[in-house]
Amino acid sequence: MTNNHLTDETLQAFLLKESQDDAVAAHLSACAECREKLENYQRLVAGMQKMAPESFAFDVTTVVMDKVVRYERQKKRMQELVFWGLLSILIIVIIAFSIPFLSQIRAVFTAIPVFTMLLIIGTGLVVLLFLIVDLNTQYKRKAEKIFQNKLQPIR
Repeated sequence: MTNNHLTDETLQAFLLKESQDDAVAAHLSACAECREKLENYQRLVAGMQKMAPESFAFDVTTVVMDKVVRYERQKKRMQELVFWGLLSILIIVIIAFSIPFLSQIRAVFTAIPVFTMLLIIGTGLVVLLFLIVDLNTQYKRKAEKIFQNKLQPIR
């Protein structure tokens, strides 16, 4: 025995006008069982359209954005902690490996004239300053891109 009735998906597509098949319309005019299913779906859709949307006693956007901001702060704190921890470990390792060579390093720096030493230190400080300014500029650019659509929480 074969089942010649329309599937629920076909009936729903026909009801929502996603499918306009003449064979479906012809079957509905001939089959009382499928027509009854379609009428049940029509009543269900009509009932759902009459339902009022739920309203919240609070602003969902504010709650979500507060959670996003809190998460970002926590993530940033964790990244800073990891950065400073790794930097501290790196400095300790460098110092530990350089202890045997301290007398030789001191000899190199005492052999250089004062003017050359000031030039080296000044150049290092200028390069460091440019790197810090560049990092700050990149940070501001990224922050503007993130918040250009003004998704910041309402206060």
